[in-house]
Amino acid sequence: MVNPGDYLPSDEDIDVEMLDSDTELCKTVAVSQKPTVTYDSDSDFETTAPKRKPASRRGRGRGRGRGRGTSRSATVNNTDVEDEDAFDAPAPKARGRPRKVVDEADKPKATRGRKKADDSAAPAKGKARQTTLDEVEVKPKPPSFDPVENTELAQAYPDPYWQELLSKSSDRIDLIDEEHPLELLPYTITDQMALTGLALSPDGTMLATLGSTGHVHVWDTDTFECLATLRDKSEPNIDEFFVGQFTPNSEYLVVGGKLKDRKRWSEADEDNHILPCPLKVFNVLTGEVVARLEGHSEEILCVKSVVFKGENYLVTTSQDGYIRRWHMDSSWVVLQGTMEISDGITCMAFTVSFLPHTGNRYFIASTDDHLTLMDLEQCVIVQRFDPIYSSYCDCGKFIEPLEEPVFQTLASESADATTSASGQQPPVAPSGTYAYFITRGVELLDAEDNTVSSRPNTCTLHRLVYPTERDGKFELQEIRRYHHEEYLSNSWLIRIASNGRYILAPTLNGQVFVFSIATGQVTGILRDHDTIEVRDCKFHPTKNLLFTCGDDGTIKAYKSTLRDANSLTADATAGGSVKEERVEDPDTPKTVAVSPVASLKDRIESMAVDELAPASTEAAPTIQPDDSGNTAE
Repeated sequence: MVNPGDYLPSDEDIDVEMLDSDTELCKTVAVSQKPTVTYDSDSDFETTAPKRKPASRRGRGRGRGRGRGTSRSATVNNTDVEDEDAFDAPAPKARGRPRKVVDEADKPKATRGRKKADDSAAPAKGKARQTTLDEVEVKPKPPSFDPVENTELAQAYPDPYWQELLSKSSDRIDLIDEEHPLELLPYTITDQMALTGLALSPDGTMLATLGSTGHVHVWDTDTFECLATLRDKSEPNIDEFFVGQFTPNSEYLVVGGKLKDRKRWSEADEDNHILPCPLKVFNVLTGEVVARLEGHSEEILCVKSVVFKGENYLVTTSQDGYIRRWHMDSSWVVLQGTMEISDGITCMAFTVSFLPHTGNRYFIASTDDHLTLMDLEQCVIVQRFDPIYSSYCDCGKFIEPLEEPVFQTLASESADATTSASGQQPPVAPSGTYAYFITRGVELLDAEDNTVSSRPNTCTLHRLVYPTERDGKFELQEIRRYHHEEYLSNSWLIRIASNGRYILAPTLNGQVFVFSIATGQVTGILRDHDTIEVRDCKFHPTKNLLFTCGDDGTIKAYKSTLRDANSLTADATAGGSVKEERVEDPDTPKTVAVSPVASLKDRIESMAVDELAPASTEAAPTIQPDDSGNTAE
């Protein structure tokens, strides 16, 4: 019963109270029932976010970091309200309570600076308004490839790497076959860690080895003496180095890899928690870290130095899905600025290789299971190509074939000028500019026991045809796949190499296959590592040397030898082995370059004489003799 004098709420008070309670209830229900979703890159449908796989699954199609195809989008609703009491209808469920008009500086960041609509187009007072198509910002069209502009750029800034490949004055390894077998040099360089990467100085005098203990060892390629050990002594956490790159003057070494929290464990990775991973620039002579470049949130998988229009740049890829450009000063030490290339789709970015005859403006990146063409100057994606492997493509590089390769599919046994055994027609020969590109990748595992790949492991030769007209598209043609029944490379972070005539393809069981680019035949198999992953291999740019390294902690060095017809006949009849070293031409000009090797040797000698030099407590790398007792000295 209502007594006289009791307070009775008005209709307006009742409406406001109901509005507040309904709005808060809707917000609570919406938050509690909102699922976590991502976008699958192969479809337009939303799917539940996948569970993060442990680190032991690496090399089996596992990707961490940013989810594939993660899409970030939001709809912003503007509401023009002069008086809150004017609202006479409940707000939409997921949009919360209507806001009052506030000053420009107090607006939320998402709407700050947004252009206000005309009064004529304003909705009725108190009504929420959707953003119209005219108000949506349209992203600028990616820059097109202009053949004329590209020719001028290539002439003004020629690429010295391709000039080196075409040079005939070097004594680098040319032939690897029955008549020119690779001979293992009579010593083995060992280290106390799994070796994941190799880096040669531009002049070829130094070889850097990178591994899982956070040390970088620098070796003399003449005597194989350890010249220096680089380590960031000020780093409180755990360093693991995957990749390295000497600067053009060989004074500095840029390294990258993984940085792990020493005091925090990750159940998802079954390892120490991963921290944001920086690039570190070492002074090769002093061993000090002179620069630390922050930007990637996960492992750095590739680093490349390049000069574009007279300016110095570093380009890095990462497991976080981003490719980053670092603008460095003339000394390669001071950072001028950095910018990332992201598309919201890439999960892992592996290697980069710059297009020949483009002035270093364009490069191709191995991203997920396909290749992506990118513009270094604008930091944008130019074109994305179709997937090559069922899991991911983790290595790719441009080559200059010394012999014109013949089209052949994996199913065909012999090459045909018109068609392959599988019935696939060969690609049309290009009339304009083109370049050859090799890749390797990983296939999905068999669904039953996850130990056998669903498809044979292969390396692939592609031909990239440049557009002949402005706004044209690049065409990526598959020329040949290289395969052998014993070639097993379904593992994480394995890199291939080429000298223009052969492809060196490491495996997960300690072997390195040598494929002929022109014929596809296996001309050699190196079986000197333990039955574990061989991670990297390098042709020396000027010497008769080839290097390989792997998880067994060893570096193998090979040289090419020459066998005459008599020795081949003797081997065929008696099974003997007579090898003769290749005779060097004394008239062949040698490459003269300045490097810190002499200074490093002087420093080592002075330290040996100085009795007050502190003794190192670290396990130094060793050079083991072979059965005959020979050593590097």
